[in-house]
Amino acid sequence: MKKLSKVFVKKFLSLFFIFSFSLSLSALEATFEGKSIVLNLTVANTDSLRRKGLMHVGKLDKNNGMIFIWPKSAQHCMWMKNTPLPLSIAYLSKDGSILEIYDMVPLSEKSVCSLKKARMAVEVNQGWFKTNQITVGDKINF
Repeated sequence: MKKLSKVFVKKFLSLFFIFSFSLSLSALEATFEGKSIVLNLTVANTDSLRRKGLMHVGKLDKNNGMIFIWPKSAQHCMWMKNTPLPLSIAYLSKDGSILEIYDMVPLSEKSVCSLKKARMAVEVNQGWFKTNQITVGDKINF
């Protein structure tokens, strides 16, 4: 029981610090339950950082991406305006479970919205989720 409590406290504190918008995180290391892959994420947790996203980025290194964190769970939308990279996006619940995954079209101004209420989104090189066998229902850990 003590071990379960420690795990809960560790996860709670991790998510608390991530969601603390006063905390200025620039990068975060993430793993996925049951997988050995490590994903390095740039954090976009303010309006200006979320608006900019990966615009004008010409290359995204392997196992790197960006995590968008919103203050509330809701239907959120993303687009690829001024983003020349082919990307995949995963919308996540507040507990880090993947709700939906979409491939995005470079430079498209068409919005791709979550169907469910999402708290976060992760953008990576297109096909990264499939290559790493990360699917809907998998859970991200920070």
